[in-house]
Amino acid sequence: MPEEIARLMGLQGIDRQLQELEQTLATIAGNVEGLREENERNQAELQRLVEEDQQNSAARKKAEKELAEGEARIRNKRMRLNLVRTDKELQALTHEVEALKDTNLRLESEVLALTEAGDPRSARIKELGEAIAKGRAALAEGEKEIATQVESLKSSIAEKRRERDEAAAQIQPTLLQRYNTLFTRRQGTAVALAKGGTCMGCRRLLPPQLFNEVQKHLQIHFCPNCQRILYYEDKPAPETT
Repeated sequence: MPEEIARLMGLQGIDRQLQELEQTLATIAGNVEGLREENERNQAELQRLVEEDQQNSAARKKAEKELAEGEARIRNKRMRLNLVRTDKELQALTHEVEALKDTNLRLESEVLALTEAGDPRSARIKELGEAIAKGRAALAEGEKEIATQVESLKSSIAEKRRERDEAAAQIQPTLLQRYNTLFTRRQGTAVALAKGGTCMGCRRLLPPQLFNEVQKHLQIHFCPNCQRILYYEDKPAPETT
């Protein structure tokens, strides 16, 4: 195998390890961020519900006050009914009492509706309060648990990047640039095995003459379909007894 191919394969191995470390770090950070975002959503919902509950409570108290005042007016009107001297006064007071009763019926319905609407909201407020408390504890525990792991991963990534820089420095710049592009575009496989006349990167047949040239190890060859850098593994010689 040409030395340049061996270097590229070594670089590809390093890059895959580096990629895996970075993905692990991103996953860990994502898990903690997920907990944080969930807490923030719960907190925002709790704040909204608390404000709604306060508005509901204020509206209910206002309706209850108006209802009590209406009941007092009705009692006052009824007491006056015993004192009226003419049918006209009686009719007017009776009409006023009926109007007050209608108003109070409306207020009673309003108070009932506000009370019923507040029950599930209060239950949800309690549920969110408990969830937020648990979420904060889980977030604190998660941050504490991964702190050491994150630092270890960051250290490994830094070391692996130094190792990569050293390996990359031994590869011809133009070829390295092509490798970097392929590694990104081809999901981490820039150097692919040529086996049985096939590129194992894209699983497409290679032209016979190209496959023969790859086996000779005389120069760098590329798959005409996926453009990956090709290499061939010689079969080990059979052991003799």
